Amino acid sequence: MPLLETFESISFRLFSRFAPAFLKHAVSLKESLEKANIKIYPETYVSMMLFATFLTVPVSIMGLLLICFYNFIFAIFLLPVPAFVMVGFMLMPLSRAGERASKLERELPFAAAYISVMASGGISPYTSFKRLAEVELMPAIRNEAQEVIKDVEIFGIDPLTAIEKAAKKNPLDVFKDFLSGYASTVIIGGDITHFLERKAEDIFRTRAMRVKAAAERLGMLLESFIIVMVMMSLCFYILFSVESIYSIGISMSSGIILYTYVFTPLLSIMFIYLAHSMQPKTPVTETRPYKVFGVSSVIALLLLLLLTNFFGFMEIPFFSSLQSLVDLPVAVSISLFITAAPAAIVHQKLSREKASIEKGINSFLRDLTEVRKTGLSPEKCIESLSDRDYGEFSKELRKISSEISWGVPLHKVVMDFLKRTKSWIAQLIMFLLVETIDVGGGTIAMIESISRFNNLTQEVEKEKRMAVRPYIMMPYFAAILLVATTTMMIGFTSGTLNVAGTGPQKDFGPMITIFVTSAIFHSYLIGIVAGKISEESVSAGFKHAAILVIVAVVAAKLVPMFIKFG
Repeated sequence: MPLLETFESISFRLFSRFAPAFLKHAVSLKESLEKANIKIYPETYVSMMLFATFLTVPVSIMGLLLICFYNFIFAIFLLPVPAFVMVGFMLMPLSRAGERASKLERELPFAAAYISVMASGGISPYTSFKRLAEVELMPAIRNEAQEVIKDVEIFGIDPLTAIEKAAKKNPLDVFKDFLSGYASTVIIGGDITHFLERKAEDIFRTRAMRVKAAAERLGMLLESFIIVMVMMSLCFYILFSVESIYSIGISMSSGIILYTYVFTPLLSIMFIYLAHSMQPKTPVTETRPYKVFGVSSVIALLLLLLLTNFFGFMEIPFFSSLQSLVDLPVAVSISLFITAAPAAIVHQKLSREKASIEKGINSFLRDLTEVRKTGLSPEKCIESLSDRDYGEFSKELRKISSEISWGVPLHKVVMDFLKRTKSWIAQLIMFLLVETIDVGGGTIAMIESISRFNNLTQEVEKEKRMAVRPYIMMPYFAAILLVATTTMMIGFTSGTLNVAGTGPQKDFGPMITIFVTSAIFHSYLIGIVAGKISEESVSAGFKHAAILVIVAVVAAKLVPMFIKFG
């Protein structure tokens, strides 16, 4: 980018003399840049940081002038802007390194399994790296492999030294141990295949432990979100109800609208972002539920306008007759349910298909190993297994088998399957299978290795689901608590005033309607966030959101029937 290059050149020309002195006191910055894979000289980076800090000094001066001459107290936030810029430059390499490590951590078990399986077929790890450099299914590993290949092919470094160099610059300890351990095994003349197999299994076990730890952290995050949402909502409801009753000078309507439809969605987005940063990412994303959600939202918005007569701005004959049955909370509940329910159905259908395919592939690999022992070729083994029941994978297997029987190469057939499925794990396992057949002939040992590693993957996923299962019911209790407590609080307040007989009787109907509607919307948000935290996908929250809306509106209607005040 010309602008960035110009900024770099100006920065280096003006501040390069100060960079060495700064780097003497910030020794870790150079290492952080290497681990973050930021390809820039440390002196240039420091020069850019100092120049950017210098450019923001006038902002601090302007803030100081605003405070001194105009008593604009909010300008105090402008004073530390240069310090924020400098801290941002210092933290960016650490953030990029953490992001790089996070991406690698998700893909490393499969890359280790790939290298191990290839090694069992007589393929050297460097050759495996060359093949991984072209694999789009593992973009993070592909980038690392490309760095190794570049050092060997362009700079003339021998493969072993290039692998050791890659290990030193990598921020992920597990990946670093894997590469350096391989190099050490080669140097001492150890059993490379045995080392790679054991190390790959260790990586899977390490991942399982990290998944458990991450599930516990996510559970705490969900608890924190529910506590914050419920307690903060109740506090604001009390504040707004007091204002409505005693008119203390705060606009209840504007305040509750800002809190409900601006602040809490932003809070939910923040927690979704936190959950996303703590969860493993995959390069494959299923977008169909979100497309359905978009269409459903348009329909729901139109229905909400009709049910509320465009919020009272115009009369629609048929819908006006429904006003006695469908009040604002019910209308909002129906609309929110319509936004989430179709997308939830699509997500559930796709999730079941995905789980069935992954389970079917697991059984298929186990059977393929046994059939391969009869001496049949891998292609014939696949054809012989095409009539067995592997769930949703059966129809894909039959299609693969028929295309093989027509003479289509196995590699092309499997690549077409990878394009059809949205399960990243299924894509990786089938890719490993076709690679073992293409490169190593699909020996029994190689297929057994794939089957074993796939079993480990399934166990990790199962443990992850078991770890978050206890937290699933928390959002439902939170929604009931929020709606019931809100209704009881308003009822208690109105009942107390009526008993006391202080002043004229006040109609609390509009206030109850606004507060209950707000609580229902908050329940909807709780469901969305709960789905993201518990199942790693916002689309998984549509199911919880739809159910929680129903739970909330039912609770809002039932609580006043059983509890009377005044």
